[in-house]
Amino acid sequence: MKERFLSALKYIFFLILGGGILYLVLKGKDLNKMLEDLRSAEYKYLVGSMVFGYAAYLFRALRWLLLLKTMNYKTSVSRATHAVAAGYLANVIFPRAGEIVRCTSLYKVTGIPVNKLFGTVLLERAIDLMMLVACITIGFVLKYNELSSFVDAVGGETDSAGLNYTKLLLALCFFIILGGLYFFRGQLKQSKFYQKIVSLIVGVKEGFQTAFFMKQKELFVLYTLLIWLMYLLMTYVCFFSIPETSSLHFIDGLYIMVIGGLGMIVPVQGGLGPYHAAVTLGIVSLGFSETTGLTLAVLIHTAQSIMILITGIIAAIVLSFAKRKAVLNEPNKSPSI
Repeated sequence: MKERFLSALKYIFFLILGGGILYLVLKGKDLNKMLEDLRSAEYKYLVGSMVFGYAAYLFRALRWLLLLKTMNYKTSVSRATHAVAAGYLANVIFPRAGEIVRCTSLYKVTGIPVNKLFGTVLLERAIDLMMLVACITIGFVLKYNELSSFVDAVGGETDSAGLNYTKLLLALCFFIILGGLYFFRGQLKQSKFYQKIVSLIVGVKEGFQTAFFMKQKELFVLYTLLIWLMYLLMTYVCFFSIPETSSLHFIDGLYIMVIGGLGMIVPVQGGLGPYHAAVTLGIVSLGFSETTGLTLAVLIHTAQSIMILITGIIAAIVLSFAKRKAVLNEPNKSPSI
């Protein structure tokens, strides 16, 4: 009962946090100009963004199948893709629940053990984290001045003495946390959080061992690169939806993708608020107005939200019927969709 209450409290907290950040993003903006830009936007490019977003699902499913094949498990591409879509839909409602929903969804229609599925997802998470770091590094090298402007905008202004109190406060909090971790390390080792971290590390280690023995390593790398290329394209193509950003280059798409990805790290439902704030600041650092940045953030976020909702609902329906078939045809264990 206590855990449910705390979970509900955390859910409400992050919902309020997202709403508060969105309010601060909208505050002081020329909303009439933004609405005018939204009405005149070319929505065909948003459809393209949705297509690229779903293509990322498909390549993610194909990469997942390679990992499952290494453990001698097989399922169809459609089932894996639907499970991925269901996971993304769950993330919109309950942040960080997507991996669990994705694994349990596939388990219910295939019988593949959840712990095996979750081990492969942990590996994927580690690989994607490495890809995000690589994209941040590339963005830092190619867009150093813009990224510096973004960091300054997030960190607040510097006073006449050259001090940035926001950054100083963040640094102080960082060292306090480090000190707390050191002095209370004994108690931490007994906590559930510590056990989860250990379990995560073990799962990642096992996942990398699985990848090491994979016969189709080149294909795994190719699918990983294609996933991130689709993420980049689903951001870049939205630049052409409004005249102000239509002149931006491909590398600008990478930059905004990274900035938006950092905004999505905040566990707010659907990234509502933090994503808009991050993309707005990112576009401003490229020399555009805050209104243009907010307009683009709304367009990208709306396109992907619609895609996630539509494909997620379809996936939930298809998987629910497949689950019923699996129950009726239990001796076969592998009904097709």
